[in-house]
Amino acid sequence: MPDLIRYSESDLRRFFSGVVPPGASGLLDVELPRDVDVFFHAYPIEAVNVSAAPPRLAVGWAWHGVCEVQIDLADGSVWSVVPVENSASEVTFMNSDIGKFVVFLRYMAGMAALAETESGRAYRERAEAVRRELVALDERATREGAWWSAVTEEMVEMG
Repeated sequence: MPDLIRYSESDLRRFFSGVVPPGASGLLDVELPRDVDVFFHAYPIEAVNVSAAPPRLAVGWAWHGVCEVQIDLADGSVWSVVPVENSASEVTFMNSDIGKFVVFLRYMAGMAALAETESGRAYRERAEAVRRELVALDERATREGAWWSAVTEEMVEMG
């Protein structure tokens, strides 16, 4: 993931008119990949935006642009938000924090590349090992109903 976006403290202070909310402070510790195939596309600082209630910072889109990736400004958790016409958006938990989200992206990008060259038992064993590592990293993100749960399931079944 060579092309990265890093939001500086001055960028975030300017965006938030001086005080960076606790939930957004995790952005100071990570570099977001600008583009990870279908998994994620980061917004430059000029394109980030804040939702009203609850306040979340949109930092990019995921899964073919179907959902927006948003960070809860109170606790730093990461959410998938899918707009629904004439209804409330569908909101699904992604990760406990933005750092874990970036690690999940790296693992999934690696699995996608591996799926192009490997299949069968070797691939499935590696995919299961990755799933176990992700559970250890952020168990809540791998529970049924969480966004990554469906993605990791699909990646395992690709082999």
